[in-house]
Amino acid sequence: MMNCITNDLIQRYIDAEANSDECVKVKTHIATCELCRNKLLTQEKLAIDFKETLNLLTKNTIEIPPMAIPVQVNRRRSVLRMRLAYALAAACILISFVMIFPKHEKINQDEIRMLQAIDEEFDANLPVSEQKMVINVVDPTGKITEFYLD
Repeated sequence: MMNCITNDLIQRYIDAEANSDECVKVKTHIATCELCRNKLLTQEKLAIDFKETLNLLTKNTIEIPPMAIPVQVNRRRSVLRMRLAYALAAACILISFVMIFPKHEKINQDEIRMLQAIDEEFDANLPVSEQKMVINVVDPTGKITEFYLD
């Protein structure tokens, strides 16, 4: 009874606060002393009950619920896809009409067309009124006549 270990040492052993010499002492003593082994088991049970009461033994695990995509999002995407398909179909039809039925401009053979152009030697420092201008006149036969204006 005199060589028995104290309750304080047993508690430090249970809490893993005892040094290596004290751990060896507790292990060798409880192997031979029935009374101290029962004290150790009783204190371990009390420590476990106390920690469970304080929620120290439970593991804090975060459970992430499975993600469910709302039906409205799927419906919205399908509506957008349908609108895109309709818009692409309408654009294709419009382009095909433009390609198949091009605009034919009727040329009146009796008119004379005048085209204005600025001479190749354009001086950006001069106002437009002082630039040399070229007037091209195309007659009904297709002959081009150039006139230069200073």
